[in-house]
Amino acid sequence: MKVAPFLLGALGVLLLLLYWSPGAGVVAGIVVLLLLPGRWWRWRTRRFRRGVRALNRGEPAAARAELEAFLRDIEGDATFDRWQPLFNLGRHYSYAGAAHSNVGVAWLHEGQSERALDHFEIARQLDAGSAQAAFGEAAARRRLGQLRRAEKAAARAVELRPRYVAARLLLAEVRRERGDRDGAEEVLRPVMEKGHDPVAMTERMLAQWPDPDASSGGGDADRGAGDRSE
Repeated sequence: MKVAPFLLGALGVLLLLLYWSPGAGVVAGIVVLLLLPGRWWRWRTRRFRRGVRALNRGEPAAARAELEAFLRDIEGDATFDRWQPLFNLGRHYSYAGAAHSNVGVAWLHEGQSERALDHFEIARQLDAGSAQAAFGEAAARRRLGQLRRAEKAAARAVELRPRYVAARLLLAEVRRERGDRDGAEEVLRPVMEKGHDPVAMTERMLAQWPDPDASSGGGDADRGAGDRSE
């Protein structure tokens, strides 16, 4: 079990209070017992939160560093998984799955589709109900030219979260690329009914994922060639 630095400090202060003023020490002890679980959890998940913030700021390399450190930190830690539902209203939340999904997003932003796909596949294994993992897998497979499998993954993301607009945009784009314009229009109907411009939204979404580096571009093209013909 990981011990947060602030926990050691709090225990030291508590022992001093108990020594000099037992009454105040008891009160302080009660306060500490009430506050420590939440503080401990924030300390345990600090790298996860830092990684997500870095990703939101458009810093994929920094995000990956924090999220990968978080994954190393919780690897094999049964305590983390056992206590996790207590801090999420009794609901099991796969922090490892979410971390892998976000690492995948970071790799996508850096144009590394194959590396991104590896993490999205792990995320899906850890949390089969993650719409984010399914969406990320679809985005990576599309960049790799695996359109049939990309469509399947995007459809799964929409099925898991019907109001996931980005997933609908991606599914429609993949269907258009496969020549299924009717299917694309069908999946975009709820978006257009709300008065949104799906074309502009799709362009903005796809612009987040640059072309792969020249060093990996050949591999992407080779992997995609067979799938596009399906």
